[in-house]
Amino acid sequence: MDGRTVHLLDLSDEILLIILKKLGSVDVLYSLLNINKRLDQIARSINNTKFLNFSMNNVQLNRFCCEILPQIHQNIVSLTLEIFSMERILLACEYPNLTIIVLTNFLPDILLQYLTDESPISRLLQQQIKHLTVKCDKQLVINHSFTDVCVRILAICRNLSYLNVHQWLITNHACLSIRDRPPNVCLSSNLHTLSISVDTFDDCLCLLDGRLEQLRSFTVRIYFIIRSRMNNNNQTTLCNLKEFSLISYLHTTAYDCRILPLLRRMPNLKTLTFGLNIVRLTVIDSLYLNEELLIHMKYLNKFIFHICTVLPDFEANYFLTTNDIKNTFLNWKYSSVSCCIDHFSDGYSYYHIYSTPFQMTDFMCLSNSFCGQDFLYVTNV
Repeated sequence: MDGRTVHLLDLSDEILLIILKKLGSVDVLYSLLNINKRLDQIARSINNTKFLNFSMNNVQLNRFCCEILPQIHQNIVSLTLEIFSMERILLACEYPNLTIIVLTNFLPDILLQYLTDESPISRLLQQQIKHLTVKCDKQLVINHSFTDVCVRILAICRNLSYLNVHQWLITNHACLSIRDRPPNVCLSSNLHTLSISVDTFDDCLCLLDGRLEQLRSFTVRIYFIIRSRMNNNNQTTLCNLKEFSLISYLHTTAYDCRILPLLRRMPNLKTLTFGLNIVRLTVIDSLYLNEELLIHMKYLNKFIFHICTVLPDFEANYFLTTNDIKNTFLNWKYSSVSCCIDHFSDGYSYYHIYSTPFQMTDFMCLSNSFCGQDFLYVTNV
């Protein structure tokens, strides 16, 4: 090395692009746009301006809305923005190719103001947006307001094909509740992917009653699944559904009478994911899964699960060992499976079976028996 200082502009375009990829597109645009012709060309390139993630102070936002966005607006395909800056950014200029919005720091009362028929933001959502992600993060939102927003989104966003309402917290989170609302809410003829939390299993059934006729991928989170509060004898086969994920956090006694009949209505599933804590009198193992569930899903090629069977009296089943359960999975055609058994002094036994490597983000009923296991994705226990 001769100690010579290398200027940024001495680097080739290829090396510059490698360096700039380490930065966010918004940072690159803010720092390099209009600096000189070469850096300006790299900063405003299509690949650097397609996907923008905004998280900045008011001074930076002012410059973006007044100077930068009008120069690159035609390239933008996706915007990630906070609810508080949503109006300024979306109304700064026209976005002819914008189809994806990720909205953070969700507050329903603010978002509802933009979902009126007169709002220019509403017209953008109606005419262009196909993918919408709403992140609730740490905000406490009541079910009624949350439901109003979801209903309005599906009413306004007629071209929407993907809707993900993402929540971080297991508790204190808002849930969609439509079981007591008219059957013409949450209608969509285009939505094919939905990820959402619902208040009850009845709300899940409502979403699958035909109002979302093109739904192919459905991820649903239900805090507590109980036996039916309403009469729902819908046995219509859900032929279009190819991916289904069900996560419930508390113990349920409704698996055999509610969850299993729903799963049997999905004969064309290719991917199935669920995390359940099931109270019943016999342990769920490979034999049970094959005979009661998987025999109805001949196209299934990916099955990810964590099932905890909770037995109220461990004495009658104490002879079961982890090897007994593992042996039922010897001819298992999906991912490898591990298991664990806990017997507690209150008379309850917990029989865990789960796909490995463990891919769930939540783990209920964790005990010392799981020492040494690999749970890279778990964020809530």
